[in-house]
Amino acid sequence: MNEQAAPDSDLLKSFAEEAKRRCDVIAAGLATETEDFETLRAEAHALRGTAGAVGLRRLAELAGLMESDLAEAKDTGILRGGRSHQIADAAKALSDGAAAAAEGKEEPPDVGRSLAQLFSA
Repeated sequence: MNEQAAPDSDLLKSFAEEAKRRCDVIAAGLATETEDFETLRAEAHALRGTAGAVGLRRLAELAGLMESDLAEAKDTGILRGGRSHQIADAAKALSDGAAAAAEGKEEPPDVGRSLAQLFSA
């Protein structure tokens, strides 16, 4: 099988559903100011791996940036200033990006914006 083949549409739909669930957990945790950063980090880690496995490299990269910030928060006990909002935005962008991929649509602009935001700090 050609490694460059487009991901299976059922696989992308399954990932979109998983991404929505996991991103909702991350967003809810941030909204309630949880201190369980390990759970949030694990959700981002799973998203990174699955996005990479289905060939969505930019979404995998975005999840990796989220994971990195959440891992730091796990170690320090606090998210750096302003990052909670940026990570919540990134979670929504990732979920929207997965849904767009499942529907055969272009990546939403928020994915690029979130990548830039998380890279810049």
